[in-house]
Formats: sequence, structure tokens, C-alpha cells
Amino acid sequence: MELLRNALQSPFDNLLGIFIYLLLIIILTITAITILLYLIPNRFSRPLKNGIVGSVTFLVMILWLYIVVMRQLN
Repeated sequence: MELLRNALQSPFDNLLGIFIYLLLIIILTITAITILLYLIPNRFSRPLKNGIVGSVTFLVMILWLYIVVMRQLN
């Protein structure tokens, strides 16, 4: 528990903190997109909805990689 507390005190200075925030961003993205696709009336098939959720999640992961990790290396 102490390790997690230390990792979250300075999350962008260690790999565990970055991973925890990435995991939270992914969970939040999947939940938000799923709720939006459920609430907005549409006629999309289930595989198309899953593809939309997966594509948006992948884009968020790439943006996270660019914004957080690449800026730490500069």
C-alpha cells in the first residue's frame, strides 16, 4: 500500500504512477463511450459499437503516450 501511495504522490516521475493513471483513463473512456452509445438512439450493430469503443480507446492511449511519456523524455 505504501508503494501505491508513493507512486501516486508523483505519478509522472515513475512507471507505476503512469500505468495507474493510464488504467484509470482507459476505464473512464470505455465507460463513457459505452454509456454514450447506449443513451444515444442509434441502429449500430454490436460489433460496430465494440469497434467504436476500441478505436476511441486506442486513440486515447496513443494521445496519452504522446502527451505524458514523450514529453517526459524531452
